[in-house]
Amino acid sequence: MLCDVSEPRRAGRWRTGQQSKQRIIAAARERFMRDGYDGATVRGIASDAGVDVAMVYYFFGNKEGLFSASVLTGPHHPLHQLADLLDAGSEEIGARLVRGFFERWDAGGTFEPLLTLWRSAAIQPAARQVLHDAMAGPLAQRVADAFGVSDAELRVELVASHLMGLAFARYQLKIEPLASTSVEDLVAWVGPTVQRYLTGSLPELSPMS
Repeated sequence: MLCDVSEPRRAGRWRTGQQSKQRIIAAARERFMRDGYDGATVRGIASDAGVDVAMVYYFFGNKEGLFSASVLTGPHHPLHQLADLLDAGSEEIGARLVRGFFERWDAGGTFEPLLTLWRSAAIQPAARQVLHDAMAGPLAQRVADAFGVSDAELRVELVASHLMGLAFARYQLKIEPLASTSVEDLVAWVGPTVQRYLTGSLPELSPMS
C-alpha cells in the first residue's frame, strides 16, 4: 500500500518558506535601520538574507510592503497595540494603551527601529505614505467605528505623536525625572490625555475679545 507523503512535504516546504521569510524581515529591519528607507535596496536585503531577490517580491510584493512588514508591524510603533485593545473593548482605552506601550519598552524593547521609522517618514514621501497606509489609515477607521467620531485620522496621529515624543525623551534622551518615572505614574498622567484624543469632544474655544 502506497503512503501519501504529500502533507509532510508541503509542511516541510512551508516551514522552510517561513524561515526564509523571517530572515528577510530581519535583514530588512537591519538595512532600514542602517541605510534608511531610501538607501536600503531590495537586492541588498535579499543578499543579506541569503535568498533570491524574487523571493522577497513573492512574500512582500515591493519595497513598501517589505518596509511595512519589517518596521511598521513590530511592537515598536506607538499604535501597535491599539487594534488588539479595541478588540478587547473600548473602556479605559487610553490608560490601557499607555500602560502596554511603556511596559513593553521598560521590559527591554529596542528603540532603534522606532527611530528608523520616524526618520524615514520625515524625509521620504514613500515611507511616510506607507506609515499612514499601514497604521493611521486602518486604525482611524476602527476608532471612527468604535467611538463615532468624524476626525479619527487626526486623533490617532495625535496619539502616535504624543507617545513617540515621550518615548524619545524617556528612552533615547533619558531626560529626568521622566526617564525614571514609574509606568503607573505615566499611565495616570498620560492615559486621560490619550483617552481624550481618541474619544473626547473638541473643546470649545473662547471667543476673542
